[in-house]
Amino acid sequence: MPKKQEIILGSMKNFHSSPIDQQHLDRTITSATVELRQTLGNRRTTFLEFYISQIRFISWKVWAMQLLIVLGMGMLLHSLLLGSEESSDFIMLASTAAPLLVMTGIQTLTCSMSSNMLEIELSTRHLFQKLMLVRMSLLAITDLIGLTILAILLNFWIQADFVKLMLFLLVPYNVTCFGCLCILNKIRTSNCGNYCFIFCSLILLIQIMLKISAAQTLFDSLEVWLVLLMLTSLGVVKEVRGVNKVCCSLDSAYRIYN
Repeated sequence: MPKKQEIILGSMKNFHSSPIDQQHLDRTITSATVELRQTLGNRRTTFLEFYISQIRFISWKVWAMQLLIVLGMGMLLHSLLLGSEESSDFIMLASTAAPLLVMTGIQTLTCSMSSNMLEIELSTRHLFQKLMLVRMSLLAITDLIGLTILAILLNFWIQADFVKLMLFLLVPYNVTCFGCLCILNKIRTSNCGNYCFIFCSLILLIQIMLKISAAQTLFDSLEVWLVLLMLTSLGVVKEVRGVNKVCCSLDSAYRIYN
């Protein structure tokens, strides 16, 4: 070490700092805390702004695919309107839009909860639990809007009861959602999206087989469909609570280790 630096370091050893004014230190800490809270408060987004931000987060391809499914199904039903199709055939065909809509949206949820994206999602300033609930609600709202549009078109074309049409469309939708959410609760690997895709395809295949074999008698018992709607709705609520519980535990674990 150069001699000049040794002299400087030696002089610093004998340096005595002035006494600390504890009251002044407390005032500084209090002022800094208030300033930090005000800054964070100004940056805090409203619930509406947060909701809109999540709409932008979901890929435009998802919204485009859902729109194409609804428009394509509507055009297909209209093209068959002049044929000899029975009303039950129209309803069964329209119900196949339910697993297709779920199939396009579930990939967003599986991507967020998979091992590839989970750490990134947890590192955001919003709770992962809140993010997933908002995204699930957004996808569910758009799916229900699409199914409602199809029910309105069918009601206009075949003069069927709108409430019954919604019932026949919602049951396969609930079954598909229940299965995909159940998979999401049990499997959170990169293959989770593939399993959900296979399940949706299976529901779609079952609907096609029912259309071929028993479409005439499938919609006779309205009471059975009401029971199915209630049971599947309870199942969906249970699985949503399960996803919420998993997200909450992931949030807690991330904050403990970080």
